[in-house]
Amino acid sequence: MLPTVDNLNNNETTIRHSTDGFSYVFVPAALYQEKANEKYLDFLGIKGENSLVRADFIESAEAYNVYCVSQPVDKEFRHPASVLLEYLIKENLERPDDIRIYLNVKDQHYEMFVLKGAKLLFNNTFRFKTKEDFLYFLLFAMEQLQLDAETVQVIFMGMITEDSKIAELVTRYVRNIRFKNDIKCES
Repeated sequence: MLPTVDNLNNNETTIRHSTDGFSYVFVPAALYQEKANEKYLDFLGIKGENSLVRADFIESAEAYNVYCVSQPVDKEFRHPASVLLEYLIKENLERPDDIRIYLNVKDQHYEMFVLKGAKLLFNNTFRFKTKEDFLYFLLFAMEQLQLDAETVQVIFMGMITEDSKIAELVTRYVRNIRFKNDIKCES
C-alpha cells in the first residue's frame, strides 16, 4: 500500500493509505448494490483469489469504485483511482462543456479517464507492450466515444515524459496534448 495525501474536499490535509492495482470498476451510484460487489468484479474477470473486495463512494462522481485488496487493512484507505477521479472532477468543475482525456501512465498499463466537465464519461485500464499498442487503445476508445483527435484535449500524467517514444507517436495522431506534472499517481 502507498501513503497518499488527500486534500480534495476541504482545507484539511489527511494522510490515507491506498492500494494500487488495476482491478477496479466504477459503478454508478444509481445501479450500485453493496451485496453485488463481488459480482461486479467477477463479471469483468478481475477478482483475484484470497482478495478482499472494497468500495469507495465518490460523491462528486455519484459512483462507487469497487476493487480488490490482497490483505486486510485496519486503517482508512482508498484506491488511487478514487482519489484521482475526485481530483480530476474538481479540476474540471469550471469547464462544463469541455471533454478531456486523462491518461495516467504506469508501467505497462495506463488508466484512461474521459470527462465532460465534471462528469465521468468513460474509464478503463489498458495493458500495452509497445508504443503502437498504447496508441491503438487510445484511438480506438476515442473512435468509440466519437471524439475528434483534432480537437479533444489529451492530458498525460504519471510515468511518462514529453520526450518519450509513446508521446512522440501519439502527437502524430492527436493534436491537443498536454503533460500534467503537478500530480503523480504511480504504482
